Amino acid sequence: MDSNVITLFDGKTVSFGTTDETLAMKNISFQEIRNKLFVIGEIPSGATVNDLAINRICGISWDSVNDFIIFENEQEYYNWIEAC
Repeated sequence: MDSNVITLFDGKTVSFGTTDETLAMKNISFQEIRNKLFVIGEIPSGATVNDLAINRICGISWDSVNDFIIFENEQEYYNWIEAC
């Protein structure tokens, strides 16, 4: 894993896009599980209906990520979601 990619997400909230869905995370790290690299993080405010999953740990396989949007913090992400 390229250290530039790892530090790119430090302290940020990120919305990751796959072919089928999007998943937002904060407190992001990378973890290898069964020889597959995953992006692991917590669900930020505004990412789920009624914030039912707020602060829950989630993950997405890095090789399924097609694109991502980086937000400076959780509040910036929340404001962006509310404006949509």
